[in-house]
Amino acid sequence: MPPVLTRALRAAKIDPATVTQRGNVLTADDGSTYFARTSRDIKQITGEVESLRALGRACPELVPRLFAFEVDDEAGEGAMVSQYFDLVGGSSRGDTQRELARRVAQLHTVSEDEGREGHMGRYGFHVPTHCGVTEQDNTWEDSWEVFFRDRRLGDLVRRIGDNKLTAAWVEMKRKAIPLLLSDIRPAPEPVILHGDLWSGNTGVDAKSGQPVIYDPSSYYGHNEADLGIMRVFGGFSPEFFDEYHKVHPRSEPYYEERQKLYQLYHHLNHALMFGGGYPSSSLAIMRELVQWSVSI
Repeated sequence: MPPVLTRALRAAKIDPATVTQRGNVLTADDGSTYFARTSRDIKQITGEVESLRALGRACPELVPRLFAFEVDDEAGEGAMVSQYFDLVGGSSRGDTQRELARRVAQLHTVSEDEGREGHMGRYGFHVPTHCGVTEQDNTWEDSWEVFFRDRRLGDLVRRIGDNKLTAAWVEMKRKAIPLLLSDIRPAPEPVILHGDLWSGNTGVDAKSGQPVIYDPSSYYGHNEADLGIMRVFGGFSPEFFDEYHKVHPRSEPYYEERQKLYQLYHHLNHALMFGGGYPSSSLAIMRELVQWSVSI
């Protein structure tokens, strides 16, 4: 067991001598279980920890409770210990989808948090976070249009460095981006987001029988940005969206087109991480939105 994890266990008031480790799961002699993660990417694990803290303050029953986080600067390693969810099937059931929607909707009502000191009403986060392995630029911005355009989409296009994507992005910024982000009604209040809410980051906890989410890459943004990746990979039923929009009605105008814009971020991120067909799918979405914008 790495020394930094031993320190984290002690900080969580768990005796390391009583713990058996199998992968990321720790089991104490009394039968209690915990989730542990160690990483030499201090920035990445810090972002995950701060995301869990913010989400936990907003909706504590929805995410793993964080027990401890320690950094060993000399070894260049960090360790976190959190609640362990023993996941079971049933996440696609209608009642589970509706309950997950209610919990995510509750999460998306929270805009005030101690981590936002000095930045209320702004979009961003107080530390960088990672969507997959991609570091996200969470620099605070006063405008959602500026934040999502420059800190999300534009940053990825620049890092991918593909000539066709870059040319399409120039066209996107002329009309599609202003149409979709400059006059959203109701105005997008910056609320805490999970940031990577695909079905693989959701599940049903065996102990409580309730839906949970994990592996966040949080920031404060438009609530509907969290819905984009749900449509990319599926796993969320019509019942989920119907229940969610009872609490947060669909924004106007151009809800469906804006969802495609939010999906574009994840296509671009996968293009950066994996290549494959994702540059082509990103380009197709961009060209579709450009064509749509010139027809308005």
